[in-house]
Amino acid sequence: MKILFIVRSIGYGGASKQLALTANAMAKRGHDVAIYSYNMNVLKQELDSKVKYIPQSELCRNKLEEYLFSPWRIRREIQRRKADIVVSWRANAGCFTSLACLGLNHVKHVFSERTDPYTETSFFLKIATRLCRWADGGIFQTEMARDYYGQKMAKRSVVIPNPIPDNTVLPEIVPIEQRQKKVAWVGRFFMKQKRMDVMVKAWAEVHKRLPDYKLVFYGDGSGMTQTQQMVREYGLEECVEFKGAVKGIIDIIKDHALLVMTSDYEGIPNTILEAFIAGVPVVTTDCSPGGARVLIEDGKNGIVVPIGNHKQLSEKILFVLDSPIIIGDFIDKSRTKLENFYPVQIFEQWNNYLCSIAFQ
Repeated sequence: MKILFIVRSIGYGGASKQLALTANAMAKRGHDVAIYSYNMNVLKQELDSKVKYIPQSELCRNKLEEYLFSPWRIRREIQRRKADIVVSWRANAGCFTSLACLGLNHVKHVFSERTDPYTETSFFLKIATRLCRWADGGIFQTEMARDYYGQKMAKRSVVIPNPIPDNTVLPEIVPIEQRQKKVAWVGRFFMKQKRMDVMVKAWAEVHKRLPDYKLVFYGDGSGMTQTQQMVREYGLEECVEFKGAVKGIIDIIKDHALLVMTSDYEGIPNTILEAFIAGVPVVTTDCSPGGARVLIEDGKNGIVVPIGNHKQLSEKILFVLDSPIIIGDFIDKSRTKLENFYPVQIFEQWNNYLCSIAFQ
């Protein structure tokens, strides 16, 4: 089966990482796999040698050009590759691919939503999500995200969560008493989604009670400067560190006391899965459209708090850090939870579904 993934760009984020993992897995199952990025020619993820990466060489200079030219360019690539099925990654790609596939009866289109459609505010993306419903099928990370697209789409779609990487080795769990007095925050610095402001405000409260602990930010992005300014305003320079984007985050955080995620919205958060692998307990916000609750059963293998509530977040951080028995219990149950996210079973679901759509 010839599979063509359509995406705007392949950067450092979680959606790009999952695209690379999915494409690699389909190639290893013997499919002819290619990825076409229609408005970016920089590749930030590792692809299997069997996966062909096709960057658009002539990039659009503005949004108007992107809207006008992208559907035509995607259609040209579909015809050139003679794809049996195209998989669009996120709503912008889904919209253009739906238009590109008009009249191409030999090819099937599957739309894969990778973020939270409920938070989209731009007029274009609201239109885009409607056009995505023209696809022959859909793959969603949560039931809530699937339900956004209506009953007709839901009937021909599936819910498949993100897997952990197929080369994952679970490190030995570092004993609680041997851990550094550090709390990790991992992600892209994008204030609207990741809400670093909530993390800083919560940490100001935590620092009053536990002054010997440090908050460590891992990641980079446009919101880093604003976050650093907040840290200075709250007088937290001595207890907050910025480490930038790092590789091997699991080995880096495995001896940290806690990981905190403060996002307002996510898909299935890779950050939480990485914490499970590292053996680090998690406190997270109840991000839309339900991805955190797919992974965390509140009070059983972690803590879930309302989005935007820095007071409650700080209280739960203090509660976990003061409770070594609870930390150990959270870690053990999180490792057990990982069994539901091994790549063999996740990508078998992908393979079966794509085959069912392509050959129906």
